[in-house]
Amino acid sequence: MFNRNLIAGLILAATTVGAQAAGVIVDRANVPANAIVIDFENYDGLVVNAGESLAVGGVTFTPGEQLTVGQGIADLGENGIWGAGNKFVSFDNIGNMTLDISFNGHSTMGVAFDYSVWETDLDGSAFLTARYFDLGNNLIKTTKFIFSPFGAETYNQFQSFGYVSDSANIARVTLSGDGVVFDNLTYTQPVPEPHSIAMLLAGLGLVGAVTRRRQRV
Repeated sequence: MFNRNLIAGLILAATTVGAQAAGVIVDRANVPANAIVIDFENYDGLVVNAGESLAVGGVTFTPGEQLTVGQGIADLGENGIWGAGNKFVSFDNIGNMTLDISFNGHSTMGVAFDYSVWETDLDGSAFLTARYFDLGNNLIKTTKFIFSPFGAETYNQFQSFGYVSDSANIARVTLSGDGVVFDNLTYTQPVPEPHSIAMLLAGLGLVGAVTRRRQRV
């Protein structure tokens, strides 16, 4: 019965994932069901240097420049002040920043997050670029978002941004922009690769065979 329930669950999960329409999303609620959210509330000003990696749950963050995890407040110029008692991630220098977000050899179908960008002008030149890659490091999608500044007097204003693929094939995401801050990284529960599922089912079959043999004895 355990084996049958597990197999049925895997089939149901695959059906659920495949039902979500693909495309760019601007609301984290549009990430497919069974999503996981990383809110960085358990960190308090942890500095991660360029090239270092930080594992949070099933995700590994590797910045190209120094960043702070669990930041409490940030002045974003014409995009106002970020920080309303919540913790978030911020790059510590103004300029072109990069961040690699890896799902550690697994694939996910949808990724989204809340973010803002440091902005000096009112011309809407601040931007964020996200690139999505599969396990073979092939580029799946590139999305670039530019928005008008919220205003220097605003507080904790943000955009939500992300992408849902037509299959569970997103293994890595890279972000780049000027003085990016982001929070609430939301992603679909990673899906085991086919060979991992095959190994799992083979192991369950072996356990079932041993159990039946013991019962006969």
